[in-house]
Amino acid sequence: MVSTLSPEYLQYVNNKKIQRLAPESRYRYLRVVNSLLMYTDGDMNREKVVEFLYSLEKKNSSSYVRWAFQVVRGFFKIVYGEEKWKKLDIDSTDLPPKTGPNRPYLETDEAKELMELSRSSPIDYAMFRLALVTGIRKRELRELNLSDYRPPVIRVKTRKHGEERVRTLDEETVNALNNYIAGPRMFWERKYKGRDVPLFLSPRGNRLPDSTLTKQFRKYMRALGKPKGCGMHSLRRTVVTWEAESGMSSMKIQELHGWISSEMPGVYARLKPTKLEEEAHKANPLIEEKNGD
Repeated sequence: MVSTLSPEYLQYVNNKKIQRLAPESRYRYLRVVNSLLMYTDGDMNREKVVEFLYSLEKKNSSSYVRWAFQVVRGFFKIVYGEEKWKKLDIDSTDLPPKTGPNRPYLETDEAKELMELSRSSPIDYAMFRLALVTGIRKRELRELNLSDYRPPVIRVKTRKHGEERVRTLDEETVNALNNYIAGPRMFWERKYKGRDVPLFLSPRGNRLPDSTLTKQFRKYMRALGKPKGCGMHSLRRTVVTWEAESGMSSMKIQELHGWISSEMPGVYARLKPTKLEEEAHKANPLIEEKNGD
């Protein structure tokens, strides 16, 4: 079994591109690389690498496998060079078949119940309402600074593509954020001494850790009876579903949420069969004629 202190691993972890990643992203990248090294035991041939990627499918979605494929490709280019990767001749057609996502989202009544359950906690209510209004990603939510919020506007940094998008918030969301900002978090602002203050702070005055946010959100999902896999990203899927059901075009949804691919709105939306049937009936002249008799 290959040690994480192998020359290949150390070369990868010390690469400037990997060092520049946010700590959480770097951890995810290194976890994939470490798993690859352990699985192949140093035998980096085509069959072993493809077999490794298929092994990931057992516990992960097809989208995760495709992300891991990009990480593996980057690892080869950094450690072995471009030519080594080309000789393996692995591309997306060698990956497990892409299946439609079957990840949880919140029904409208569940989203409203989440708001009621979190109302007693100013920070939870502000965060979850902001997520359900804008569809912001968890990392983007955590990385918001106080300077990004100028009521009623909030500036969201899209780390995925290096872009920014500005959203105008409704009155209730503004009230929720203002109520939280004016609360106990003000005690910690002096700690930063002129530096940009994170918008959402932990009880100790640090930027809210990912683990804390995950734990808090999971508590609410248990109260709603949602499955264990229903994470913060389910709020983003919920928002996109509402927008799609309202009749917004995929192009508008794509631009609103900062996606590069035009396929993403369709991947995220969870349209109900009954809703689709209603739309189909409206579009069918025979059904309209029958209803008119």
